[in-house]
Amino acid sequence: RAATPGARTLYGLVSMRMIRLFVMLRKSGVLAQRRQFGLSETEWRIMTQLGETAPLSLNGLADSMLQDRGQLSRAVKSMVERGLLTRERKPGGPEIEIDLSGQGRAIYGQMVEWVHERDRTLTAGLPQDEVALVRGVLGSMMERAQAMLDEELRLGG
Repeated sequence: RAATPGARTLYGLVSMRMIRLFVMLRKSGVLAQRRQFGLSETEWRIMTQLGETAPLSLNGLADSMLQDRGQLSRAVKSMVERGLLTRERKPGGPEIEIDLSGQGRAIYGQMVEWVHERDRTLTAGLPQDEVALVRGVLGSMMERAQAMLDEELRLGG
């Protein structure tokens, strides 16, 4: 098949354009997260993960975030000291559960509002049917990307 004019270079590929979009959103997000919430990128990700699935063990958090347990342990400790998270021993066992504190939940609520506003800004002026189409296409692509990741992990990647 002949390549379409926009896809003749790597930067014309859908995946590469998505990566560029992700990088731009990530960079602006990290700057805003620090300025508005005083959170590093790792801390932001911890807050969002716990906001959706708390409580979690450190291993569960590391697995869900695909991050090193040691790096997360340091970030969690700092966030507990700042009053954003709680660490409590799970009843009847040695495992420690990590959760958002009251202060952490309040900040998480502000984070959710901020992310919704950011999404509205990103999609402003686009017809709703196109936004719905993009969501559907991204969902399908994310499923395929997950299958690709699963295959690489299965092969020992």
